[in-house]
Amino acid sequence: MAAAEEAGILVSFPNGETRMMAAGPSSVISKAVVEIFATRFLNTPGVVFLSESGNKVVARDDKLARSIGLDISPDRNLPDIILVDIGPKSPLLVFVEVVATDGAITQPRRDALLDIAIQAGFDAKHVAFLTAFSDRRAGAYRKLAPELAWGSFAWFVSEPDNIVNLRQGGEKKV
Repeated sequence: MAAAEEAGILVSFPNGETRMMAAGPSSVISKAVVEIFATRFLNTPGVVFLSESGNKVVARDDKLARSIGLDISPDRNLPDIILVDIGPKSPLLVFVEVVATDGAITQPRRDALLDIAIQAGFDAKHVAFLTAFSDRRAGAYRKLAPELAWGSFAWFVSEPDNIVNLRQGGEKKV
């Protein structure tokens, strides 16, 4: 491992700010979500919340959260990352779980996160759920793929231009 990675992983946010995260596989995936996924799949991305394993909060943008009506309460069971696309007329809230070994967006997890968004006044159609993995061939994805929630997405650092849509039968395309 390079000396720079041993010291930590520097994450550059869409607003130009940077934060240092502890070195490790989850931080590598988190960095890719913030720097690559957000800019490729969201029009005007913002990072509302970013944490590390062990619930250490790396970044929390309360001003941005308040501007979209989201109350980030530290006692809540929040995901690893909360992104927002502030480009559309109605902001799109994206809850992201980063998986190096475990912790995907399962159906109960999706339901709990959707409740947080609805309590904040979001319409369910303006909320998305993403599980981010390093690679489709990695053990974490192979182990957790059957448990991923319908109505969510999976994204892989190794294939940054692609996204898996776990679309439930009968859902209307929005």
